[in-house]
Amino acid sequence: MDVSGVRAFVFSGAGTTRAVAERFACGCGVPHEVVDVTPQGAQVPMFEPGDLAVFAVPSYGGRVPAPMVERISRCVGGDTPAVLLVTYGNRAVDDTFLELADLVRKRGFVPVAAGAVVAHHSLMVNVAEGRPDEKDLGVVDSLAHEVMAKLFAAADVRAAELADVPGNRPYRDFGGVPFRPEADPAACTSCGTCAAQCPTGAIVAANPRETNAELCVSCMRCVAACPAGARKIGGGAALAAARAAFAVRCAARQESYLLL
Repeated sequence: MDVSGVRAFVFSGAGTTRAVAERFACGCGVPHEVVDVTPQGAQVPMFEPGDLAVFAVPSYGGRVPAPMVERISRCVGGDTPAVLLVTYGNRAVDDTFLELADLVRKRGFVPVAAGAVVAHHSLMVNVAEGRPDEKDLGVVDSLAHEVMAKLFAAADVRAAELADVPGNRPYRDFGGVPFRPEADPAACTSCGTCAAQCPTGAIVAANPRETNAELCVSCMRCVAACPAGARKIGGGAALAAARAAFAVRCAARQESYLLL
């Protein structure tokens, strides 16, 4: 079957997942578009015949980020081949692949391959520093090459479908994390950039120095986007203790891998 273009659909808080999706899309050797749907209200892309869809997410506690579930519910495919890209912070992917596959199948997409890529943890910042490294990116490049070869050799999308997607049902329970980004009132200029980039509406432009903890998913988008560097994750001693414990738990290097 022919692939005329790659359209990547990305949720990316700190930007690493987007960079991985860009690397994959570029490696496919056909025209590509990377659509970042992280901000609330982002427009989802239209998928055309001949497209290879890419759904790229970070694993949040072994699950698909809740805002991305809503974004996928607005996508429409027509037996469109899809690659599942998941970044994770050196612990595990858990049920992220299976949940993502279930979501996209309901919208008319057919998973044909998947890749798990270790990335610097955006919250537990002392874990997986410097990842993805060249070895990880080599896995991304290999995935792009293998996917295109698989599709070109297949008579149709069903012949290329990924036979086994790892994970469990019911999906792993994830109630979020107890730490939220906060604004430094002395540094915040109230420009509203964080509010515009927030995926859940947890920050409002009229008062960007406040964060609605019930809506916030701690994706770190506001921290990465703030032009004044005025936002950081709060938590003090509790955050420091959590980071130290997580670093011990995840000290052993985990590897990126692909599924075909």
